[in-house]
Amino acid sequence: MKTVKEGLIILAISVVSGAVAFFVHPKAPSFSAGDLELELEQIDDLGPVFWVDARSDEYFERGHLDGAISLNVERWEELLLGFLDSWPPDMTVVIYCSSQACLRSHEVAERLQDELGVEEIYVLKGGWERLLEAGRVSEG
Repeated sequence: MKTVKEGLIILAISVVSGAVAFFVHPKAPSFSAGDLELELEQIDDLGPVFWVDARSDEYFERGHLDGAISLNVERWEELLLGFLDSWPPDMTVVIYCSSQACLRSHEVAERLQDELGVEEIYVLKGGWERLLEAGRVSEG
């Protein structure tokens, strides 16, 4: 009986230690990614926003939302300085990529949160495809 109690205590300590390590670790997965997504109509209600295009350079050059800057994961270090030079810190950031299935915008949003502490940041649900559908941009 004593051995069972000791085993349960060790198991409990292991579970608590593992849970703490999981949630505190800097590379722990984010559970708030869905909280970042907003519909285009919700973004319109925010007032002026700072648009970031997380698509590849090739797609950005073909066409992008007027006023948007390019910031993608492939050229993060190069493009981050342009973001910092352009972004007014009191302005909400909205990031888009190609489509609903694209995760680039989430990656960029999470990096801006983690590395720069950007708090007012959202991802456009539906991305570039949603902007096309709404007539905000044209196919380039």
